[in-house]
Amino acid sequence: MKFCPNCGHELEAGAKFCPACGAQLTTTSQQVSAQTTTEQPRNATGTMANQQERQNEQSDEGQPAAPVSEADQPQLGFVGSVQYVLKHAFEFNGDVPESRKSVFWWAVLAVLLFDCVVLLIPGIGWILGWAADLLLVSATMRRLTYLGQNPNLGWLMVVPVIYAWPVVLMFFDKKAE
Repeated sequence: MKFCPNCGHELEAGAKFCPACGAQLTTTSQQVSAQTTTEQPRNATGTMANQQERQNEQSDEGQPAAPVSEADQPQLGFVGSVQYVLKHAFEFNGDVPESRKSVFWWAVLAVLLFDCVVLLIPGIGWILGWAADLLLVSATMRRLTYLGQNPNLGWLMVVPVIYAWPVVLMFFDKKAE
């Protein structure tokens, strides 16, 4: 049996994410390969030093030098989740993995609260509310991809009343098989 290192929930074989907390799971082979790359001794030619310099250059450019493990990912609260969704709001190509479902639900709460406030503004309130709803499209697409659903259903988030279907799909914790 396999359990989530973050929340202790029992996992299915081959799961890449925890269905309870959304934590990304690393396999033991990934952990072993990460340890062996950091523990390799430097040889006389200095190739290991050159590799480390290249990794440092990559990390200075804003790209991660190595894959981020679950232990390195902080649990995002309300503000952190909203910042994450705003940062990746217009990235629809799937390059941004969303590792936690809590990020999605915190963002939904933030947009709902914002909608309640701006709908009080006569005339343009509904336009501002609809614009805020657009911020959830890419987050919904990433979450639907994880759940094994068609990510294009995320575009339904911009259609009033019909947006309920992708939200209903978010209540499923398991991937579709």
